[in-house]
Amino acid sequence: MPPLQAAEPTAGDEPSGEVPTDAAGWLARGLRSAQLGFPDKAAADFEEASWLDPENADIHFNLGTAHLSMGMFEQALVNFDRTIELAPDMSDAIGNRAVALTALGQDELAERDVARAVELGAPPEGLATVIEYVKTKRVEPKT
Repeated sequence: MPPLQAAEPTAGDEPSGEVPTDAAGWLARGLRSAQLGFPDKAAADFEEASWLDPENADIHFNLGTAHLSMGMFEQALVNFDRTIELAPDMSDAIGNRAVALTALGQDELAERDVARAVELGAPPEGLATVIEYVKTKRVEPKT
């Protein structure tokens, strides 16, 4: 599958009308899109940033979070796995990976990630609340 490509800029994408030229610019634009509730645009921008700075854990984390918010759980796992390779103690990435694993019905793996994320400082109550919510929303495969 070819990598995601950022959409052509339109009026309003950037206050100055300029397209970002470096990873930090793409990351900033993606964060703005995410804050405005456009995870698809955010993901495209984070993808551009990741091409320019593939060793940046924050970019991969935000890309994973965008995919997670769009329900693209398998892709989110790929992004969180890469984040954790780059920043093994990033509790938010480990916690978000637990959420994606839970959404996919991989509860045992998710529980390990929850324990590790909490060990690293993630708020246990908040993470537990999100995990339980995701469990109520997932569709169990028919057997």
